[in-house]
Amino acid sequence: MTLNISSTVKTGPARRAGDTSSPAVMLTVLWAAVTIALAVPALRVGVFDAMSTDDAMRLVEVRDLIGGQGWFDMVQHRLDPPGGVTMHWSRVIDGPLAALILILRPLSGAHGAEAITLVLWPALLFGAALLLVAAIAKRMSDGGDRQKAQLAAVLLAALSVPALIHFRAGAIDHHNAQIVLLLAFALLASEIGQSAIKACLAGFAASLSLAIGLEMLPAIAAACVAILGLLIWRGSSVCRPISIFGAALAGSSLVLAAALQQTHSPAAPVCDAFGGPFLLLTAGGGVSLMAVAGVNRFRPASSARLVAAAVAGAVLLGSFFKLYPGCIASPYAQVAPLLTTFWLDHVAETMSFQTVLQLEPQKIPGFYGFPLMTLGFAVAALIRCAPPARFRWIVSIPTLAALIGISIWQVRGAAAANIVAAPFFAVSLASLWPVREQGRQLVLAALIVSPASLAAIGLAARPLIEGILKPQYTIAAADAATSCQTVSGVTPLAALPRGRVMAPIDLGPAILAATDHAVFAAPYHRNNDGNLVMLNAMMSAPEAARLILSDRQVDYVVICAGSPDQQDFIKLAPDGLAARLGRGERADFLEPLDLDPTRRLAAWRMRK
Repeated sequence: MTLNISSTVKTGPARRAGDTSSPAVMLTVLWAAVTIALAVPALRVGVFDAMSTDDAMRLVEVRDLIGGQGWFDMVQHRLDPPGGVTMHWSRVIDGPLAALILILRPLSGAHGAEAITLVLWPALLFGAALLLVAAIAKRMSDGGDRQKAQLAAVLLAALSVPALIHFRAGAIDHHNAQIVLLLAFALLASEIGQSAIKACLAGFAASLSLAIGLEMLPAIAAACVAILGLLIWRGSSVCRPISIFGAALAGSSLVLAAALQQTHSPAAPVCDAFGGPFLLLTAGGGVSLMAVAGVNRFRPASSARLVAAAVAGAVLLGSFFKLYPGCIASPYAQVAPLLTTFWLDHVAETMSFQTVLQLEPQKIPGFYGFPLMTLGFAVAALIRCAPPARFRWIVSIPTLAALIGISIWQVRGAAAANIVAAPFFAVSLASLWPVREQGRQLVLAALIVSPASLAAIGLAARPLIEGILKPQYTIAAADAATSCQTVSGVTPLAALPRGRVMAPIDLGPAILAATDHAVFAAPYHRNNDGNLVMLNAMMSAPEAARLILSDRQVDYVVICAGSPDQQDFIKLAPDGLAARLGRGERADFLEPLDLDPTRRLAAWRMRK
């Protein structure tokens, strides 16, 4: 008897403890491995040079906030002087980044605190994303499949190549935080019917994501429609938690609007950020859910709930279209046609599925293959699942479908679509493929069909794909260093007295981050005036350019030989100022400055 008890104590519980800890061990190992792999390039070139243009602009905003710029003042005063440009970003990301830098300053100094933050912030968010992926897989799995599905889901998330770029060292833009919040929302929304607390947190996660930016609006809206469908379907059994979700969605939206915007701005017709139009949709949507649940108290019939939902939806959408008709158009509709042709059409993350198919078809499998495959498996799992688990799939499938729709419109949506699909694929495959050694088979399947594997297959098949589709031309990937878009690339300008710099669009954020100068051009759709002034000056004949530069009180003109913009200047305006300066010709109103020993960056001072 003693031996048997001892054997039970040593083998049974020990094995179970090891099994239970394996997803956590796997998650930790993958987090560390991927985080290090993503940090190595940044540590090799310098973490400040690893920033994208948006990361650099975010750092500028955070510095301004720490330096005393008002919380509600979202004007970038050194962009398009003298008036500046009101940015469409919110302070939701600026706040924690500023707090982290201030906490680290006494330990490592201002520069060191920023460098640590650039590495630490995306690493922490990536860890949170993996934890949420594992939690979604556990929640949606049944019985013994949970641990196996968690392992496969975490592996798939770690191999979601389109999403990993947002978690590299230096990535302090808002996309990584939005992915984490969407994963949190997907987890909490699937449990609305079981927990009032999670229903409340789901509403807060949705509104916080939208307060950061509107990229995830279609996915959140699709999930909210599914939640409304649950209310119509089940009625009284879910009225309370869905009412709490609606109240949390409406209440947190109003609180965030008050915390992030000036008193008069929530009513402004801002269509590219969290303002009046989308505050109406979020707060109004929450109130509509509460109204449908309220109708059920007096008339608990599905037909009554359906009519109430139709009326509430018609009133909400009718009010939106009536009050804000301009928001129906694309947020880029206000960009000048010249800027659209010269700049916006060449931004990789805004390209549509059709454009990617025409120009870089080998990337289609890596961007779209895994989410589309997951959508098919998820629909099959919905058909075969037991009724109690059905709502989890009813919420998940529209969310994923909306993300795929976003990525077809703009390829930037592929990042969220791939990582959100990771737990759905693992769980659906586990439920549809019950084999004896399922854990091993699931991991093998995850490796074979992961976004990384599909991307590798697409690249390997590039000659065959291009032979079939015959793209007319390809997208030239600009090197950040040779195109002078890095902080170190424009640092020589910091030696000059503070002034106004006329430089190509993609150099703007780096110049703001590396110097105290003001710039006219930067890659933001609200900066119509400054970008157009830069284009007109660079493409005009010298005498006309001199008048433009003098009118805007420009101090310095900067070009970069390796910048894609410079190649476009030469192609579109071979006799323009930028093309002439690039050929070494002189302009009598410009004094050449010898700043950059690499000769990549060329600068001139305006003669007064």
